[in-house]
Amino acid sequence: MQKTVLPLGLLDFSLAHVQSIKRGFLARNLHQAVALAPSPSPPFESAEDENVFSRRRGRRRRPGTLTIKDSGALISSSVFKLPTNFTSPMSELGGRVLALQNIQVPLNSEESSGSESVPFPPYTDDELFSFYEDLLETASAQQPVEAMEPSEGDGDTQAMMEVRQRVRVCMQEGDLGGAERAIELMKLSGVAPPEDSVNIVLGYHALQGNIERFEGFMANILSGKPSETQRDLHIKSYLRDPTVFAPRAFPTRAIDLLHKYEASGLHAPMKSYTRVISSLFCVRLSPSSPSISSTPEVPLGRLAAHSQAWDLFAHMRYVAHPAPDAHLYALMIRACGSTPLSPEPERALDLWTEMLDAGIVPTQGTYDAVIRACAKAGGEWVSEAIRFARQMRNRIGGGASEVGGDDLQGVGGPRTWAALLDGCKRVGDLGRARWILAEAVRAQGLNEEMMQHMFHTYAAYRPPFKRGATRIVDNDGANVAPAALSNQEESLASTTEGSPDLLSVSVDVSPDSDAVPNDLSHMDTMPSFSHLPPQSPGEVLAEARALFDRILQDTNPTSHSPSNAPRDPLAGKFNVALSPRLLNAYMSVYYSHASIENARDVFDRLFSSCGIGLVGDSRTYVDALEKCALSRSRERDVAGEWVDELWTRWEELEHGWVNGDTKTTVTARLVERAHTAVRRVHLLTGNVDRAIALVRTFMSRYPPTALLPLARNPSSAQVDAPSRDATNKRAITLFAKPPILSTRTVLSNPSSTPRPLVRLTSAIGPPDERVPPLLSFADVELLHARLVEQGRGKEVGFLKWACKAYEGALRKRREAVLGARVPVGDAVQ
Repeated sequence: MQKTVLPLGLLDFSLAHVQSIKRGFLARNLHQAVALAPSPSPPFESAEDENVFSRRRGRRRRPGTLTIKDSGALISSSVFKLPTNFTSPMSELGGRVLALQNIQVPLNSEESSGSESVPFPPYTDDELFSFYEDLLETASAQQPVEAMEPSEGDGDTQAMMEVRQRVRVCMQEGDLGGAERAIELMKLSGVAPPEDSVNIVLGYHALQGNIERFEGFMANILSGKPSETQRDLHIKSYLRDPTVFAPRAFPTRAIDLLHKYEASGLHAPMKSYTRVISSLFCVRLSPSSPSISSTPEVPLGRLAAHSQAWDLFAHMRYVAHPAPDAHLYALMIRACGSTPLSPEPERALDLWTEMLDAGIVPTQGTYDAVIRACAKAGGEWVSEAIRFARQMRNRIGGGASEVGGDDLQGVGGPRTWAALLDGCKRVGDLGRARWILAEAVRAQGLNEEMMQHMFHTYAAYRPPFKRGATRIVDNDGANVAPAALSNQEESLASTTEGSPDLLSVSVDVSPDSDAVPNDLSHMDTMPSFSHLPPQSPGEVLAEARALFDRILQDTNPTSHSPSNAPRDPLAGKFNVALSPRLLNAYMSVYYSHASIENARDVFDRLFSSCGIGLVGDSRTYVDALEKCALSRSRERDVAGEWVDELWTRWEELEHGWVNGDTKTTVTARLVERAHTAVRRVHLLTGNVDRAIALVRTFMSRYPPTALLPLARNPSSAQVDAPSRDATNKRAITLFAKPPILSTRTVLSNPSSTPRPLVRLTSAIGPPDERVPPLLSFADVELLHARLVEQGRGKEVGFLKWACKAYEGALRKRREAVLGARVPVGDAVQ
């Protein structure tokens, strides 16, 4: 007789009904359901006969059946064990069916009405038949199931646990070689090492940026394809390479590795793309020193890196991960406000809307990023940043601040405060900036960036008090016209605590400078910092000076208050780094609101060896030179004396930059600004000959031919006339556009020239930041006007040739780089 196996679902259903019948819950005859079945009940094999499981083991596995391992193997397994007195479920079911057939069940409800048994659930014959068909369909739809291997934590052998423990101990003790040998010995024994132990060693190599050891260990241990974690660590090792990570260089090799994984069909995880994009946003400016020629070896700089980051973001969504996560969205939105050219708030809002449409819940980092992008744009976008700050307060909750009368009550966090202060300084909103500063001090979240923005806000603030619009009334009530005081020195007020009179503290002011103080004695007292913003330039300087003195006091470890003095509640809350950026921001307050005499005194006290002795950067001297170039007529004598001192210090920085000093912060554009400012100062003082000499010095140091060829004229040569050999017969050896920046449309990504397939930048590409210093007509326009007034035709012709020489060289350079007309290596005719 043919033996069949009852489906597992029908077996459970039948056993449930048989048990209910044996307990006395019998209400109707179940033989009717058996009679309605499409086939007779299959006979079962007893336990003494051949085992059903062992008999079916040799059959070929078909879809819809269960694949069960040998019972002996199952008994020996530590995961699934059967009892020793195990009885086949088929023989037990057969015995129960026979017992069921011997039970007499009344056929009508009258016979069973007197019984005390609980009625059986009222299933009809159609319902039972429907249940049977559903169970058959479920059994046929079942997929083959194999016994799963033990999990990593539950089924580890003793050897694997020992290797894990040994790797952890070796890594804690710094014995990297011992950890590698333990994993290699396990691999030689024929057992696959645990992946987590391998990742620990690879993670250490990736953190150190040791690419050679990382790839060597990965090649020796891994026999198959690397996992997502291992691919991410591989890319991380290239980003942490000391030649890339420390100097913040362009991560070209990491991008190449990313594209090679794509070509092999193993896409890197989204975390790897985020790492590379974040590294691109941190690339420093490209060196434009004359000692570094324009060759293919010149590294790409910040402008090219930002463009490449956006292109890689679009490429990732096209090739690997179409839906970015919240962290990557926050990174790209923050980049919209950190672009080297100009902020892009529209793009930031587009990404924000796209993120919300994708169902991604904004995090606090995402809110900080969009607030920063809108605040950087200034103007009407600052109100948009404030709107996002209120929205973040309502959705996520405020920070440590819970008091205050401003509309930003409850908004807290150093990043949020820094972004809002950045917006306040762009619109000169000193009232809101002072409130944010108070909240940051109360929450002890003050940092160097916030104080930098605060000083810039003081510099951009315009006090409402105007001396020219003031009418002074004497004791008799007679009005004194402002014109009568045009040649007099008058005193203006500074706010003092508890005194509403704005004329309580006198400050010496010049009549034509809108209350610009030239005496610092009034700053010895602490201002009140009342809710009313400063009403005069003297009050602005007093508040800025008080804040800076507090910073000096908290950052100086030797300054201690007397022991009997009461404890200062603000002690230690202004302990921020005195960076050159912070010092330049503080000096900008004096450049904007003080006279040039006061600005010079403060500059000497901060940066001279006789004063505090702080260290500035190249922008420190450029800002001071531009302040002298914008001096008023009565201040030009002082500006002429100060500019000589500044120019001597600047020449030292510029010579170091020309000789290839990598620690200097001088750039080509700062060199242009410095030379333009010092020429203007000499022109304002009437020294036209010295301005012409500075132009000749500039051209000898940075000739027009430096924009094109590999070799340049000696710096000592004097440039008095155009040279045909220097401009028309020099071969262009400029770098071509790298393949990674190519905008050619491709449908494949060969390993020889890996690059993004989709780009967000224009076909022209990013601006070239490796252009050496040059001269434009706008830089010498004032000099040209003075020469025309004096009728010096020869110098006017020289000036015109100089501007046209730089303009022509720059045009040829652009055509050579873009490949529009002049190919690389051809001579320029």
